[in-house]
Amino acid sequence: MRAYLKKYKTIFTLFAALAFILPTAAISQAVRIDAMNLLSHVEVSPSPRSGSFEEGSTFDVPILLNTKGSSINGIEVRVHFDKDKLSIISQSNGTSIIGIWVEPPRYDNTNGTASYVGVVPNGVTTGSGFIGNITFKALRSGQATVGISSGSRILLNDGLGTDTIVDSGRAVYTIFPKAPEGVRIYSETHPFQDSWYNNNSPVVSWDAESGVDAFSYHIDNKPGTIPDNVEDGKDTTVSFENKKDGLWYFHIKARKAGIWGTTGQFLMRIDTAPPADFKPEASYLMAAAALVERTLVSFFTTDNLSGVDHYEVGIIDKTQPPTESPVFVQAESPFQVPNVKDGQLRIMVRAIDKAGNIRDAFVDADPPDIVGKFMNDYLLYLLLLIILAGLLAFIIHYLFGHHILKRLRQAFSMAKRDDQAEEITKENRESKID
Repeated sequence: MRAYLKKYKTIFTLFAALAFILPTAAISQAVRIDAMNLLSHVEVSPSPRSGSFEEGSTFDVPILLNTKGSSINGIEVRVHFDKDKLSIISQSNGTSIIGIWVEPPRYDNTNGTASYVGVVPNGVTTGSGFIGNITFKALRSGQATVGISSGSRILLNDGLGTDTIVDSGRAVYTIFPKAPEGVRIYSETHPFQDSWYNNNSPVVSWDAESGVDAFSYHIDNKPGTIPDNVEDGKDTTVSFENKKDGLWYFHIKARKAGIWGTTGQFLMRIDTAPPADFKPEASYLMAAAALVERTLVSFFTTDNLSGVDHYEVGIIDKTQPPTESPVFVQAESPFQVPNVKDGQLRIMVRAIDKAGNIRDAFVDADPPDIVGKFMNDYLLYLLLLIILAGLLAFIIHYLFGHHILKRLRQAFSMAKRDDQAEEITKENRESKID
C-alpha cells in the first residue's frame, strides 16, 4: 500500500511541475491520456460465463486471471454472487497460481461473498491463471449472477506493487426447476407395506413438496404402472372403498413448474377372508385315559392369501353355566387337554390368519369310557373275528358231525387196496407169458 501511495505521489509531483509550464487545458488532456497509458489492464472472471443447472444440483466455477502480457505478483480477488439463488458448499485453491496466502480463501453465504488474497512469488504472466475454485449449489430457479467485485486488486510485479486496472468478468447462470422426486406416501389404514390387513377401504396420504401444484395418481394390481400426465387434484389424501382381496399398488407423481416428476409407489395387502373351514379331532390314548386322564385334540387349516398366523384354544365345561366366550390361549396341534373329572368338555379352536381374520371350530371331548371306546374303535375287527370264529365252528361241526373224515379215510383205504390188487394181477400175467 505504501508503494501504491509512493508511486502516485511521484506522478502528482510531476503533474504539478508541468502546470507551471503548460496551459491548463493542455495539462488536463495530457493527464487523462497518460494515466490510461501508464496503468496496465488485467481481467479476472468466473468460468464458464454462462450455463444451465438443475435446482438442487451443484456445479464448479473456477476463477481465472488473464494478465494480458503483464507480470503480476499481488492478488486480491473479491467475488460476489446471488445469495438467494446460489450457496457455496466448498471453496478450494487446488493448483492456484497464488503461492503465499495472505489470508485463507473465505466465503460468506449470508452476504453472498468470497475472497482470494495472496502473493505470487517471482510473479507470473498468464492468459488463464487459476486462482481458485468455488462449488455452488443451485438453491432455486431463476437467473443467478456471479461476478468480480470492484474492490478487487491485482498488483504488478514491478518492485513497487503498482496497481492495474481490473476488468471484472461476470457470469449469468440459469437455474431451472427440478422435477419432483418420488412422492413420500403413507397410509393410516395400511401403514406397513409387508403386512396384511382385513380393511378393504384403504386411505392413502402423501406429502406435498414445495412448489408442487398438482398430482396424478392411479391404483391397480400392477407394480410398474405410471400415472398419466392428467391432473387428479391438489389434495394430499384419497380413500378407496370395497377393494377386492389381494395386492393393491398406489402410484402417484407430482407436477412442479410444469414438469411431472418420477412415480412413487405404495403397496397395500388386503385379506378379508378367514382361514378355510376345518374340523378338530379328539383322540384318546388308552394308557393316557386310564392313568393321566388326558385327551389330544388335533387341528389344521389353510389360508389362501395371508396364511395362517397361529391357533388359539379355549375350553368350555358343559356341566357349568354357559359363558359368553371361553378364555383362549395360543396353542399348537396336537393340543393336550386335561379331562375334568365327571365333566364334559367342548374344545374351541380358533384359527387366525396374518390379516387378523378368524375361523372358529369345535369338538366335544367327553371323558372316554375305556370299554366303550375299545368297542367303538375296534367294532369292525370284532365283527370280523366273530364271523370267522362262527364259520370255523360250523366247518368243524359239519366235518365231525357227519363222519365225513371217517368216510374219507375209508375211501382212501379202498383205493389203496384196489391199486395193490391191480399190481398183483399185472405181475401174474407177465409170469405166464414167460
